[in-house]
Parts: sequence; structure tokens; C-alpha cells
Amino acid sequence: MVNKINKFWICLSVSIFFTACGGSSGTPHIQNFPNSTSGSPVQPIPVPSPVPSPAPETPVEPVSVTPKIESEAEATRFLTFATFGATKTDIAELQSENIEDWLTDEFAKPASLTFDDVAAGQKGDTEGALFSYASHQYWDQMISSDDQLRQRMAYALSQILVYSDIQRVLLQRRRAHYQDILINNAFGNYRDLLQDVTYSPAMANWLTYEGNQKGDPVTGRMPDENYAREILQLFSIGVAELNLNGTLKRDSAGNEIETYTPDDIIGLSRVFTGLVVNTEGNTNVSTLNLNEQDIIGFGHDRPMIMLDSRHSTLEKSFLGTVIPENTPGDQSISIALDAIFNHPNVPPFIARQLIQRFTATDPTPSNVERVASAFKDGLFVTPSGRQFGTGQRGDLKATLAAILMDPDLHNEVVQDASLGKIKEPVLKVTNFVRALIDPTTVNSHNVIIFRNTATSDEGLGQHPFRSNSVFNFYRPGYVAPGTQSGDFDVVAPELQLLDATSSLGQNNVLAGFAFNSFRVYDSAIPTYVPNYSDEMALADNIPALVDHLDVLLTGQRLSSTERDAFISLLQNIDIRFDTNNETADRTVIARFATYLFLTSPTFSVTW
Repeated sequence: MVNKINKFWICLSVSIFFTACGGSSGTPHIQNFPNSTSGSPVQPIPVPSPVPSPAPETPVEPVSVTPKIESEAEATRFLTFATFGATKTDIAELQSENIEDWLTDEFAKPASLTFDDVAAGQKGDTEGALFSYASHQYWDQMISSDDQLRQRMAYALSQILVYSDIQRVLLQRRRAHYQDILINNAFGNYRDLLQDVTYSPAMANWLTYEGNQKGDPVTGRMPDENYAREILQLFSIGVAELNLNGTLKRDSAGNEIETYTPDDIIGLSRVFTGLVVNTEGNTNVSTLNLNEQDIIGFGHDRPMIMLDSRHSTLEKSFLGTVIPENTPGDQSISIALDAIFNHPNVPPFIARQLIQRFTATDPTPSNVERVASAFKDGLFVTPSGRQFGTGQRGDLKATLAAILMDPDLHNEVVQDASLGKIKEPVLKVTNFVRALIDPTTVNSHNVIIFRNTATSDEGLGQHPFRSNSVFNFYRPGYVAPGTQSGDFDVVAPELQLLDATSSLGQNNVLAGFAFNSFRVYDSAIPTYVPNYSDEMALADNIPALVDHLDVLLTGQRLSSTERDAFISLLQNIDIRFDTNNETADRTVIARFATYLFLTSPTFSVTW
């Protein structure tokens, strides 16, 4: 594996801090689409920016041997892509493995699930009392679970198949059940995932099709169209036809080709009628007229059930598929999901977004095509001949192996300016915490800051499962106006989270961790306490300390300008290492050095 130092990414990382918030020139590449009726603010969402058909690329030859990690810096880089962050133990262990073996081991690990822990609760058994606990528990899981690749994949899927509890304080068990759907299906098949999501009580409440009824010509009632629209627009095919490499198909006049029409949405909306909460065993509870208060304790951990008396008996026509009239509800859903899943757009549409969440903020068409092919074929074969996947379309093990073993990551001749991943705020926190926090102090149920990090002024501007709408925290085709990345016409979704307020909020959160300054409910219980013993030992050798943190936090990608500045700043701190004060002095140096890295441009991207 080659550690590529790309001047473009240094430029982009600097733009994240110094130009993203102040510029106002230029226009984001966005396009308006039909409104969502989820009850959340509607945001426009783009397809990949319309551009002329690209010139043929020079094919990237696959690496001739299985990539192997040969240094601590390479281990940090790969683990930053593939997990929630590199721990010192993980870095040491990965150097003894090639990536094939690491993937095989990760795919074999049992899933760390969330529902039982959240349902049991630690602060009471009401949904409101669980609101903070569920978020704390999930942060713990991202940071501490052993099945890191599975958890990272589930988190990536949560940003495509978006569910949010931001206005649903009373539905924490449903949220936990939805989290487990993503975790259980992370290495499964995308068709199965679509089915489990469709029958999820959390998604049904979020996108308003819980209790959705068939139309009534007498009253003029029509089926709710929300899920029909979003499962196409966001969860499967997008709004414009794509080539396998993710570029736009065009008609003879050069125009984009729409994937669906309003008539398709009307036909598909009839499919998603009749689903209600499964309250089996609760004979005193009606499934027909439930509200959030009524359903506390009922049906959270079960797929929804079909009431055919509420399901539309009309013919359902969409995307060239016709479901005959009087087809039972569950059968209608199965036929519809098959038709959606087998649409040619699904492989490139899903592959591109998964690549964005793991390895490349703006993937190249060749990268998208290789990963989309693995999704389509359900198989990825490594240079040594090892196979990942079942050979069935939509296999997510094959897809993920293709992402993490793509030659763009491992071939030293590849120097494309688009290679690299901007770290979203959540990943900045998990990267630092996993690298430097003493695991014996992981007890985030007491951390006030983790109640809601979605706020920009005091938080990160981002919180798992708490976006304002089904369109996630950022749009996958966003190009930031008035930035150096925008000048390069680089898609950079994560920059949509950055402004003058959120940039300060993020730095304040990182400072809270670095300097261990968070308040806790019970001050006697340590919470996410950094272990700076290795760093303190280097406090009297500043260049060595900077080099050590460069490997641990940035994969040895610190620019010479940053390195010189860090050394100069640290060497000018008035510390004398007096005998009576040496531990405190070394702690100051370790904390300040770490904070310099956490707020550096290089820490913000991985390439």
C-alpha cells in the first residue's frame, strides 16, 4: 500500500478551514425534486452534477498482489477508511495481516446489536427517559465494539436509508430496532435490507406510511405517496438514469433521462398500503388508530404486519412493472421490491454513495464502475483468487471488499486528484477517541455533550440518526460554492456541514476531549479520559512527539509546513519540567500537541 501525498488534498483540507465558510460566489450543484411529506423540512437533493460525457479514462490495472500493510502509517490510513478509527492495538495487529485476511476476519465477527441494551434501559423504562440513553449507547458502540467494519457499514447505510429520531423522542426502542436492521444486514444482501427497512416500524412512522390506507373514491382519499417516492429517489435508483460508472445517461438531445414519473409514484404508493404495527400479544391495543403515546411498548422489535383489508386492491403500475388487481399486500410488496432492486440504476447509485462514505468523497467513474460491478455480480475476486460474496446481485460483502481493495487505494501509479475522503464530524470524534482514549473509561452515558451533537454552536452539526430530514445531513452531489474545492468542481458533501458556527462548535467538542474538560452527571465516574502516557513520554522531544502523533492520527501525511509550525509552537510553551511538576508539564504538552493535530487541515481528510 502506498501512502500518496496529493497536493490537491492538502489544498482542499486547507479550504475546509479557511474558505468554506466565507465564500458566497458560485452555486451548489443541486436540483429540485418533488416535495417529501415526511413532516421534516424538505431539501433539494442532487444527482451527480450534469457534465459532458467524460473522455475515456486510462484503465487502472488491478494490483498484481494482495495489498499488505507494511507500516504503522499505512495501518492508520487503512483503518481510518474501514473503521471508526485506528487504535494503537489495531495498528500493531494489522501490520501482521494482509487486507484479504483482515476482511475475512471482520466478516466473521458476530454482530454487536443495540435493541436489548436500549430496551432494558439504564435510566428508566419510558421512551422519553431513553432518549439520551439510546444516543449514548450508540456512541459507545461505534467507539468500543469489536465488529468495527460491520458497525462502520451500518453507519454508512444509515446515511443512505435515513431514519431520524429528531422529532420522535417517544420512539427510542424503534430507533434501536432500526439500528439493528442495518447492523444485521451490513454484510448481507441489499434486497433483504430493502425488505427489512420497508417493514420497519421506525421507517414507517418516519415516512408516514404506518397505517397507510387504500384510496377511497367516495371521500377522495389517496394513499400516502411519501415512501413510494423516497424508496426510489433516495434508497435505490435516484432521479436520473446512470451508466454503470455513475455518470449520467442522456437522450439524443443530450438531456438527462428521468427514472420515474408522477404516475409511477401513484402506482407504487398503492403497494405500501395496509402495513400496521404488530401488537401481537397485546389484545387490548388496536393497530388501526395508534399514535406515539399508544404504541409505547408495542411492536418496536417486530416487522410490521399487513392488513389486507386496508391494502389497495387496484392494479399497481410503475417502472414498467404491473401488479394485477386483488394481489395480496405482502405479495405486492415483494413484487415491487424485486422490480426496484433489479433496476439497472441500483448498482451505480448505491455503490457511489458507499464509496463516498468509506474511501473517496468524489469517486472516479472507474472506481464506481468496479464497485458497482461487484454489487451487480455479487462477487469480488482478489488478486490472489480469494472470493468475497455469494454471486447474488446486491451482495454487500462483495461490494465492501471491492471498495476497500480498489486499486485506486493501493496502486502507487494512481495519483488522481479526486482520491481522498473528507472526515465528517462524527468520524473526527471517533478517530480521536479510538486512538487515545483509555478504554476502561468508556462510560458515555454520563457525557452531557453526547445528548445531542447535532447542534452547530455547541456540538458537531451532526449526530447519528438525528438529521433534520430524510435527505441526511448533506447531499451526495454537493459542490461547495466559494471554496478551493468548488473551484476544482469537486463534489464534497461533508462541506455542507461546515460554516462559521459549526467549525467553532466542532473544534470546541474536540477540545473537550483533548483536554478532558467535559462535565459529567456523576463526577466520580470517569468518562472518555485520554491516556497520554505514550505522548507524555515524548514531551521533552518535541519533533519525536509530533512524528508519533503524525503516524497515529494522520497516517504520516502531515505537511512539512504544518510539522514545522507544530514543533515551533510546542517548543515555545513555557515548560521547565520541574521535579515537582513534571507530570503536569508533560500532560500540558501532550494535550496541546494532540489538539493541534485534531484541528489541523490534514486530520480533516484521509488520502
